[in-house]
Amino acid sequence: MSRRDEYDDERVVIVEQSTGSGIGMLLLGLAVGAGAALLFAPASGRETRERLQREARRAGRRVKEATEDLGEGLADRVERTRARFDDRVDRTREAVRARTDAVADAMTDAVDVGRDAAKQARADLERTVADTKRAYAERRRAAAAEGHADSAPVVD
Repeated sequence: MSRRDEYDDERVVIVEQSTGSGIGMLLLGLAVGAGAALLFAPASGRETRERLQREARRAGRRVKEATEDLGEGLADRVERTRARFDDRVDRTREAVRARTDAVADAMTDAVDVGRDAAKQARADLERTVADTKRAYAERRRAAAAEGHADSAPVVD
């Protein structure tokens, strides 16, 4: 007996993980179960039909319940996702608003500082001009007092 023949007599069960819908697998299982029930049923045809009808109604209720549960779960998940999205949008808007306000405040402060600096510069310039005029007038008077008759008259 070859090694391969040793394994042919053993029962092998293969389990595959499906990535598809659980409902499709449920319906496939129901169909296979119904077919097996017909083949192996020791009851009469009428009893078998009634039993199959009962099982079909029961399976229909289970599918309906599973579908409702799936729908409710999906709706809950969508609502949670929407709430998280809305929360993130609100936080982002608030951050943008805060930064915009900070920039506006900084610009207002900069304008105020610039305005104050311009006023101070003008006052300094006016004081310097007045000081220069005064010094010029004093030099002219001093020159006139020393006898420079040809110097121009003092203008204040």
